[in-house]
Amino acid sequence: MRSMTGFGKSLRTSNKHVVNVEVRSVNNRFFDLSLRMPRELSAYELDVRKMVQRHVTRGKVNVTITIELNPDETGAAPVDIQAARKRFSALQALSMELDIDEKVSLNHLLQFPEIFAEDLSRMEEDELRELLFPTLEEALQQLDAVRRKEGMHLHQDLVQRLATVRSINRSIKEKGRSNIKSEFDRLLQNVTELIGQQKLDRNRLEQEVAVIADRVDITEEAVRLDSHIKLFEQTLEQKGEAGKKLNFILQEMHREANTMNSKTTDVEISHWVIRLKEEIEKMREQVQNLE
Repeated sequence: MRSMTGFGKSLRTSNKHVVNVEVRSVNNRFFDLSLRMPRELSAYELDVRKMVQRHVTRGKVNVTITIELNPDETGAAPVDIQAARKRFSALQALSMELDIDEKVSLNHLLQFPEIFAEDLSRMEEDELRELLFPTLEEALQQLDAVRRKEGMHLHQDLVQRLATVRSINRSIKEKGRSNIKSEFDRLLQNVTELIGQQKLDRNRLEQEVAVIADRVDITEEAVRLDSHIKLFEQTLEQKGEAGKKLNFILQEMHREANTMNSKTTDVEISHWVIRLKEEIEKMREQVQNLE
């Protein structure tokens, strides 16, 4: 079980270059990948996406890839003379057009970082692959490790909350059984007081009151909730993607709790149902972060 939230980073160097890969992921209903990398690597975009999808099945993932010259080997940043000349000419033309009384200087050119960027198209394909994909794989493995660790914490929290939900439902079932008899006695007394000394068929009256009292019976909802709890527990222990299924189960659990709340007339049961809904809602918040 893995969380959808995590971070991975890797850096690798060759004789001439340094490649840096950062991978971040957050929760999302579907798989959503955002790539930021030099345009010279666009030919590898499909391969990068496939590699990421082998590690991540759900969540919003941001991958940032940069490749630079190795400063330990070169000692100085490369300069694109042709790009510098274009920027210089453009600044001169702009200065004349706007009648700015200031000469174009080196400080002005320093504002254009692309002048000092290396043309990666000159790199050999083998060198690119040897740098890019092993570095990306290492970053993704780090992301996996973080997501699994966070997933363990979420698993533990869900197990504890599920035990609380089961305990509350057990109390509701026990109280619910006696509540039907209490509701019957209450209704019968109220009807008797209303009709006073009028002669009515006692058996018929009790039958009608029993039908009304039966409407507050929440045994069926409590039994179904028990079934949902067992299914949630089984799904929680399964390997692989479980977040969506767990969320659907919690929706059904919340529906049963709402029905209990609408049917019961017992204040104590109502208070337990409120606690039940609070725990289910907290579990839904946690499950949103599971892959």
